[in-house]
Amino acid sequence: MTDSLQTVDGRSVVRIERRYPHSIEKVWRAVTEPEHLGRWFPSPVELELRPGGAMRFSEFPESEGGTGRVVTVEPPRLFVFLWDTEEIRIELSTDGAETVVVLTHTFDDRPLGASLAVGWGSCLAGLRAVVAGEPLPPATRMIDEHEETVRLFGLDQPVVTEEAGRWSARFDRQLTCPADVAWRLFLGGAPAPAKGEEFRPAGAPGVILGTVTEMEPERLLAFDVAPEEPGEQVRVELVAGSGHGARLVLVVAGTDPGEREAAVEQWGAGAVEHVAREAARWAHSPEAANVSVM
Repeated sequence: MTDSLQTVDGRSVVRIERRYPHSIEKVWRAVTEPEHLGRWFPSPVELELRPGGAMRFSEFPESEGGTGRVVTVEPPRLFVFLWDTEEIRIELSTDGAETVVVLTHTFDDRPLGASLAVGWGSCLAGLRAVVAGEPLPPATRMIDEHEETVRLFGLDQPVVTEEAGRWSARFDRQLTCPADVAWRLFLGGAPAPAKGEEFRPAGAPGVILGTVTEMEPERLLAFDVAPEEPGEQVRVELVAGSGHGARLVLVVAGTDPGEREAAVEQWGAGAVEHVAREAARWAHSPEAANVSVM
């Protein structure tokens, strides 16, 4: 099993490889014939199996990526199509008695890479069942697999930039809980401070992290960092993410290069990853069983 996330021509590419103990012709039918494809794919599919042929993904409205187009069909080895603006490439090859399937997904929103990889891994497990004529495995959110893949792909690391004497570190972290839960976790269960108030960590109320400059409950918290803390400004936003949950976007910025490493450590490992760990713990809890993360 080989999963990876790469950058090709400025776009992100998730690559998933799986092996099946079946003939390439049998796997090809499961990959391209709508009655089989729709069983393991994220949506039932209507398609004209020819280059330029139209595709329709009925689980999604047209305004949300419900249409596509066939790009390449080379039986029984290559099927390429566009799903909205994203390319899905399915390559089949033989290795002894096995068929090797490599699925690559080219997209733009890199922080979603772990969710896509885990989702396709689940789909290809479904493909295994379809080819074998077995019942599909039960659907799960695959929380632990998601968190492992985030680390494997380096999606827990910030994008650090420096321009005109000012540095910034941006963390864009897909979480496994909805925004209201993530907000609560970030604040440690404490009430959110109002604009102009001091921001103090719930576990250490004697520490002042900064003074709040913007606040929108369950969506946005920004503050000027206290002189004793690394960095100068921190901005935290909760935005729409994947089916795993919301995304936490945290940017810490400053002008003193000597503070950058400490700021990245404090707000990365110290805050963002703490929320991610607690989100995963929440996702396994009884509370999560009846909560939608969409």
